[in-house]
Order: sequence, then C-alpha cells, then structure tokens
Amino acid sequence: MISVIVPAFNEEKRIEKTVKAIEEILLKQEDAFEIIVVNDGSRDKTEEVVKTLENTHIRLLSYEKNKGKGGAVKYGVNNAVGDYIIFTDADLPYPPENIEKAKNLLTINDVVLGIRQKSLTGQKYPWYRTVMSKAFIFFVQSVLHLKEKDTQCGFKGFRKEAAQAIFERVYLTGWGFDVETIFVAHKLGLKIGRIEVELFHENKNSKINVIQTTLSMMREVFQVKKNNKKGLYK
Repeated sequence: MISVIVPAFNEEKRIEKTVKAIEEILLKQEDAFEIIVVNDGSRDKTEEVVKTLENTHIRLLSYEKNKGKGGAVKYGVNNAVGDYIIFTDADLPYPPENIEKAKNLLTINDVVLGIRQKSLTGQKYPWYRTVMSKAFIFFVQSVLHLKEKDTQCGFKGFRKEAAQAIFERVYLTGWGFDVETIFVAHKLGLKIGRIEVELFHENKNSKINVIQTTLSMMREVFQVKKNNKKGLYK
C-alpha cells in the first residue's frame, strides 16, 4: 500500500485540484493507496474543502496550531499505514506520475529523494532562487558534509520502517527538516535512491520569503550539527 502525504497550510484555492490529480493517477495503478492531507493549522477553508473530498482513499488529519511543514509531514508519517510513504507539496509542483516511479525505486531502496529539474513548459524559475539554492547546497555540504545535490525538493519517499526510524529522530519542524531528514537517513546507513522530478514553478501565490526562509534554514542546519554532537541521531 502507498501512503501519499500532502502537508497543507492555507491551501483552500488549490488543494482540491492537487488531491484529485493525485487520486486520478493512483487509481490507474494496481496498489492500494491512501492520500493523507495534513491541515497544518490553516486559517482559511482548507479543512472544509478537504472534508468534501474524503472517501475510502482520501483522509484528512487536522490540528489547530500551525507546526510548519516539517511538523505536518512528521504527523502524517506517524499516522500513515502504507508500506511505502511519499510526501509532496500542496501546490503539486512535481507531476504525480512520479509517485509510482518512486514506489518502484523503494522496492530496492529505503529512501528516495527527488532531484528537481526545471520544466521546459512551466514558468521560468527566478535566477536569484537558482543562485540561492546552489549556495545553500554548498553551505549544507560544508557544514554537515552531506553530499547531496538537492536537499530541499518537496518530493521524497520512504519504506515504512525507514520512515519510522528517521522521523522519530527528526526534531525540526520548519523548512530545515528536509536537511535533517536526509542527514538522519545517512547517519542510519539507509540505502538512498534518487529520482529526477520535473519542477513546474509558480511565481504567483508563493508564501515563501526567499531571503528570510534561507536564513532560517541556515540556522536550522547549524541546529542539525548541534543535535548530532549531542548524539540525538543514534
């Protein structure tokens, strides 16, 4: 069984389209599946919209206080029942067809990491975000010696046992949780596969302040280093 986790914060305008697109793709394959939307303390009508979509495949998890994307993903992982657990972003920047590809890779890997590739048909990815992304990767490699090309892709997959082992050791709840998740996977010696996923970037409706978010993630990278020294990832 496949569990697809979609963390959602104030996504009333696009969550229905995202969930239906994922469901449509998964209905075409043979595996049983569930789509878990984690309403991360939204202040809009995200919860109400998802409630109208609930069925045997789609379920809503909701709580009042916003925990951040990392907290939402961890909550979803802790409640998932699938043998394979995959999470993706609520704005669906990566084609849902990647879910089955990731599941197939998880038959021979413990973890699968998405590696973003720019779409030739989507909006142009801002140059400054490309520069900052590359600078952040260099920063992560320097501080944590984590040799990964892309830590921040919002598409990742896990075998259930691997997900449980990783997320019981993940403490960050903000954007830096991606780095911590990958760091823990390496620390545990898990087998990691990688999949290229086409990125359909949207300039509009972005909730991210790039500079502020990057600085926050840098602080959290140092927190991962500190946690490691404390022996929290054993």
